[in-house]
Amino acid sequence: MTDNHRTDRHADKYIFIVCLVSALGLYIGSFFCPPMGEIHPSILKAGASLLGFAALAVIGQNLANGKDVTFRKDDIDIKIGEEDKKE
Repeated sequence: MTDNHRTDRHADKYIFIVCLVSALGLYIGSFFCPPMGEIHPSILKAGASLLGFAALAVIGQNLANGKDVTFRKDDIDIKIGEEDKKE
């Protein structure tokens, strides 16, 4: 088995970069739009959504590389991926 599956998935990296730059652009741009120096809550929600999509791109890449992904929120744990391999 070759490692070609790791090099074929460059789209995830570009999605992450585009989402991150867009979110940062929203945050920085909101300082220069009226009212000056205030970040509107809608900008925060849009930036959080973009960063969420960026995280999904990273999660997809990790799953494609055979790594496990775990989501934790308070007392809830969701694990995606293969279970521990038994010998």
